[in-house]
Amino acid sequence: MSSIVLTADTVLGTTPAIGSVEFDGKAFYNTAQGTQRGIIPGAQFFRLNSDLVGANVATAQNVFGVSVTLSTSTVYAFEGIYLFTKTVGATNHSIGTGFGGSATLNNIGYSSQGVLSSLNPISTSNFGDFLGTTATATAVTGVVSGSATLFSILKLKGTVSINGGGTFTPQYILSAAPGGAYSTVAGSYFLIYPIGAAGANISVGAWAP
Repeated sequence: MSSIVLTADTVLGTTPAIGSVEFDGKAFYNTAQGTQRGIIPGAQFFRLNSDLVGANVATAQNVFGVSVTLSTSTVYAFEGIYLFTKTVGATNHSIGTGFGGSATLNNIGYSSQGVLSSLNPISTSNFGDFLGTTATATAVTGVVSGSATLFSILKLKGTVSINGGGTFTPQYILSAAPGGAYSTVAGSYFLIYPIGAAGANISVGAWAP
């Protein structure tokens, strides 16, 4: 298999060449129009191929059973869709998201939207939206149910600034043990990719006051 290897270097300043592909040691960039340099998302991607059974607990759990390794002093963009289902247990509870792992964070900001329903296709007003500014797994407010059979969808999108590199673990948490474990459903996924160096605003493209 042949490959193209770029050596990390300083990008071409405020006037990149149209058609250029660049690499600064943190992220890849290309310029298709004028000075409109853009990020090339080199995403680490995980998709679950078969259902993963969780535990009947009220502590943070690993969504996929795996973690991703991230680098020191790097900002990442991420997104994910988590699909869950359970068929046992009738204790009222909510469900939410967060992150664990050995990586240390400068900051994080993401939106987590969640829904719980006893029906699939889902048709419910039992919906919540959570603004995450810490990695701690937190229940999505407003999403509460005690039905034995439940379906849940959680959608995440945001950015994280890594201080010390290490593992980064997508997690979910239940506000109470419902009496039966959830399973993460096949097709659930998470992707994350670097967008620049930590410690300053990330500005890629023709941004100006």
